[in-house]
Amino acid sequence: MTGSGGRFAAHRTTIAPMAFVVATQRMGYDEAWQIQRALAEARRAGRIPDVLWLLEHPPVYTFGRHGKREDLWVDDATLAALGASCVHSDRGGLMTWHGPGQTTGYVIADVRDHGGVRRFVHGLVQAMATASGLDGVEVDDERMGAYIDGRKLGSVGIRVSAGITTHGVALNRDPDLIWYERMSACGAPDVAATSIAAEGGRAMRAVVEGAFAHALGDIFNLVFDPIELDELCSRA
Repeated sequence: MTGSGGRFAAHRTTIAPMAFVVATQRMGYDEAWQIQRALAEARRAGRIPDVLWLLEHPPVYTFGRHGKREDLWVDDATLAALGASCVHSDRGGLMTWHGPGQTTGYVIADVRDHGGVRRFVHGLVQAMATASGLDGVEVDDERMGAYIDGRKLGSVGIRVSAGITTHGVALNRDPDLIWYERMSACGAPDVAATSIAAEGGRAMRAVVEGAFAHALGDIFNLVFDPIELDELCSRA
């Protein structure tokens, strides 16, 4: 687990509310999902402020409430041979992939403090576009993602329950893009996936995630303080 103050240091103001940012190493999807639920309950009860959790997952395909398993074109035995799995998630959105080389950003927040769901989603997409460091990235609220010349760089899929968000963003830094060739990503098989590295950008995890936290803080007027996951969970 990491929580470098320098990595996520933000410009402080006297009016910006404090939030937590936590960065961890690779963690299984189901374990992270369970932790998210506990953090969401703690946020709802007011025991913790908004949280940005940055991590990677082992290779996993997930599909949301309106998705279907058929959007993944390989069976479970093939997935197991590839070292991957498939999970039916409670987030919005259709089929997507998480794995090495991709930053997954879970945002546990009270959406009512940030202008409602549509503005919140727009802010997440805008933060991905900014964090990519690339020119010409399109913010597409309807398709809930960041695109460059029609290629998908990052996506948003959230759940909102009693005003509290879980899940969040998936931003491709430098993953093996062949993973995307095995599915109909977000129900759009004609849309190619891309990454910061593939587009010639700086794809180092510390750089991208630091930029994402800065951008999100600017958009929602938050000051992120780094915290270790164990300490955060103890407060929940």
